[in-house]
Amino acid sequence: MQDVWLDSKAGRALFAQECELAHAVLERVFGDQIVQVGSWGPSGALLASARTQAALIFSPSTESLCDARCLPSRLAIRTDSVDAVLLPHTLELSADPHAVLREIHRVLRPGGKLIVLGFNPYSWWGVRHKLAVNGYPRGWFRHISKRRICDWLTLLNLRVDDVRACYVTPASNSTLKLLQRGGYFANAYLVMASKETIPATVVRPRLGRRAALVQGLVNSSTRNVA
Repeated sequence: MQDVWLDSKAGRALFAQECELAHAVLERVFGDQIVQVGSWGPSGALLASARTQAALIFSPSTESLCDARCLPSRLAIRTDSVDAVLLPHTLELSADPHAVLREIHRVLRPGGKLIVLGFNPYSWWGVRHKLAVNGYPRGWFRHISKRRICDWLTLLNLRVDDVRACYVTPASNSTLKLLQRGGYFANAYLVMASKETIPATVVRPRLGRRAALVQGLVNSSTRNVA
């Protein structure tokens, strides 16, 4: 369903503008690897300007080209190992977007970047989504506002660095075009955030008392190292 809609006039216009936004922010992302979680558009198009040494695509879909197939909420990636993650409408298609964000927080290294592409529920497309029986685009679970995304990221200790609107409007509606120039009613958006480092607090044992021995925790996860 995604590919069919993306091949429409509106879908092609949106994807072209999203590629421009992604390319603009990816110029500020460096490191060893960036991972796109979820399929959206031609394989690798959104990561074309990535400056990392490697760019990988992880997706649960069996119909798209990707480097690994796994659920967005259970990535086969080592903890604190990825320089950047791109989520192209992945949260809106997930049954549990909170679980996906927690997993992204796990795999991002301190200082790593998260880039989220989403649909704006307060736009013309947002209205269509609420009125349509199967959502808009068809098959979407939800539209998530950029304000809510920013709140979720803040709770996970992800600092919001940039928010950009994606302007796609009905060509015949000049009123909506005028409103969307401000960004609030734009049909889509991009949010960029950084994983902040929580400074460690050194606790010194009291004099005359033997320091307690703490057994190291064993990571019971069965995820493979990407």
